Amino acid sequence: MSRYDEMKALLEAVQFNLNPKSRGSLRILTALGVVAFVVGLIGGYHQQVWQALLVNTMFFGGIALGGVIFSVIFTITSAQWGRPIKRLAEAMASFIPVSVMLLMLLFFGMDYFFEWVDPQRVIHAKAGWLNAPFFIIRNLFMMGLTVIIIWIYLKAVLRPDVGMAKKLTDYSNAFADRLVKNYTSQKTEEARSAQTAKRLAPVLGLAFAALCTLQAFDWMMSIDQEWFSTMFGVQYAISNLIGAAAALMIISGIVREKFGLEAYITIDRYHDLSKLTFAACAMWTYMVFSQVLVIWYSNLPEETPYLILRMQSVEWGWMFWLILVVLFIVPFFGLMSRTACNSIWFSRWVAVEILVGLWLEKYFLILPSIQENNIDKGILAAGRGLPGLSLNIFDLAITLGFLGTFLLCYIWFLQRVPMVPISDQLFFKKSLDH
Repeated sequence: MSRYDEMKALLEAVQFNLNPKSRGSLRILTALGVVAFVVGLIGGYHQQVWQALLVNTMFFGGIALGGVIFSVIFTITSAQWGRPIKRLAEAMASFIPVSVMLLMLLFFGMDYFFEWVDPQRVIHAKAGWLNAPFFIIRNLFMMGLTVIIIWIYLKAVLRPDVGMAKKLTDYSNAFADRLVKNYTSQKTEEARSAQTAKRLAPVLGLAFAALCTLQAFDWMMSIDQEWFSTMFGVQYAISNLIGAAAALMIISGIVREKFGLEAYITIDRYHDLSKLTFAACAMWTYMVFSQVLVIWYSNLPEETPYLILRMQSVEWGWMFWLILVVLFIVPFFGLMSRTACNSIWFSRWVAVEILVGLWLEKYFLILPSIQENNIDKGILAAGRGLPGLSLNIFDLAITLGFLGTFLLCYIWFLQRVPMVPISDQLFFKKSLDH
């Protein structure tokens, strides 16, 4: 079979069509989250809905950014093994515009997170950084810049695939048509795409690092304005990569089975992805340990209360060890053996466990500081039996709303561009070698 015949057959096989029932279910989840947020605001449960919005924006928005960076890594390294899942990673970028809008919405809830919004309560030495106008300006600038770079990068990598798809099949939709506007020859577009992607990939990697650091510092660390750690941004960036890797483990297995892509998303590719997740979890643990070690032995009165509250208090100490088990112990021993990594079923459940652990991590990093600021905990607690875990119906409903929205955005993207990078020489090289 020639390359063009293989491409045409592949395009016809991976046409993504979501049945109306599944689409309706996801829309119901999204509507549930929106209704819960609105009802919470109207009903006076402002603290609950704003903190749920913050936790989930950090979690799902971080995964979306991590997915784009996986594509960047594959581009910079020219890694063949990642080609079959490259588009699945890029599809996560579809949620980024939503996360940007949600972060802008969070500007209106700043009073419920940050005590420094009140000029009378801000630490004088940090007043130049921790003030609402500068906070909003720098976040809008960094988010806007990153979104622009992501769009230019994605347009470059998607354009040859869409152009090839339109030539081989009856492939047309508004988004795809916009991508291939003023399309020239296939050879020219592929060369231009590769050149643009190679140039933008390092820039996007730096933008990712800067944005993750800024978001970690501004939206999580500044809740406790006395605490500071230079490693916190790195921890947040690594957790985003872990989340994207875990999501890819789940999605790639489903796509492999549903669309018959066993020849492309092979067991070896799944094994590579599992090992990458294993390494990322180990790196996250190292950053957490290093951060704890430095703060603990420096014994500074501005920093140690942050750790004491989360590690030794009755309310939160148990959660610290639970998160450590979920994000290190289970992935370390569960994904250590080749047999486990080659099991799609087992790896998928480890990935689900990792995603739950990452959500708890965001909750753990944000909620104790909010509660220490003497802001209302909320009264609709569903987890009163577990000290510190004051989960309520708004947390659950808004989280499900985020999940539904993320999946709708993800599916929308895959329905409008080829699910596999058909114009990528490295993608077909691997398959033809077999």
